[in-house]
Formats: sequence, C-alpha cells, structure tokens
Amino acid sequence: VRCKNFGCQQFFDPTKADQTTCIHHKAPPVFHETVKYWSCCPNSKAYDWDEFMKIPGCQRGTCSTEGAKKQVMGGCDVRADAAPKRIDDDLPADPRKKLDRLRAGLESIGVESSSFDRAWGRLAAKHGDLGVVVSHMGKSFTEVLQSMDTDEVNLPD
Repeated sequence: VRCKNFGCQQFFDPTKADQTTCIHHKAPPVFHETVKYWSCCPNSKAYDWDEFMKIPGCQRGTCSTEGAKKQVMGGCDVRADAAPKRIDDDLPADPRKKLDRLRAGLESIGVESSSFDRAWGRLAAKHGDLGVVVSHMGKSFTEVLQSMDTDEVNLPD
C-alpha cells in the first residue's frame, strides 16, 4: 500500500507499518498560482512538479494508511492564514456596548427601549460610571429572576 503521509509516496506493508521509516511533511501542500510548496516548509518553494516532489520531508515517523482531512491548500487558505487578526476580540466589551446589547435583547422580548433608557440614564446620573450601571443592572435582573422562583412562576398549576 502507498503511504498516505504528505510527501512520502513510499509503498509499505500495512501489517508491518512500525518497521517502516517514513520521511514526510506534517502539513498539506500549497498550490498557489504557479508556486508549489509544503505549508510546513514555506521557505522551500518550487515552480516545477518534479522539483516540488524532491523537497525533503521535515518529519520522521512510520508510514500510514490514513490520509489527512485537508489534502491540499490553495490561495484562499494562504490568504486566510495571512489575514490580519483583530486584537480586540478577546477584550471585554465596554459598558456602553453591554447596555446596547441588553437594550436590543429586551426590545426583542417586547420591553420598550424608552423605559430601559430612562432606567439606566437615572443610574448613570446617580453613579457617574457606566461600569457601575452595568453591575447594578445585572444584580437587579438576577434578583427579579430569582424572585420568580419563589413567586407563582414555579408553582404547579
């Protein structure tokens, strides 16, 4: 059987796979326009198929009959890997954005946005800090939800 590891192409006996030495690449090849290279070895590029197949593997192991899920990469994959990454994705949302999302959620269940705006506006005027307003709103909503447990909501019909 032919080895399924990237770049190996060696024939081996699957019952004795542990006795074979496989020099292969750990990641799939990239074919972008006329250039060909292994994504794990981006500094070894070739423009001819024979040159590409001569690029030595970067990993040593045993031959395998199981192929990888992603067999080849193209221009879209290369561009996606090189795309700029947002540095603020992991940052917590600022309090104003949290209030905007809360307003949108409340509107979606039928709460009037003017009532919500009045409530958080009064809290902002009182405390002067939107972080405190968000914390107060969170506590208030938690209290209301917990009081529903003891009211008629959870009682059997």
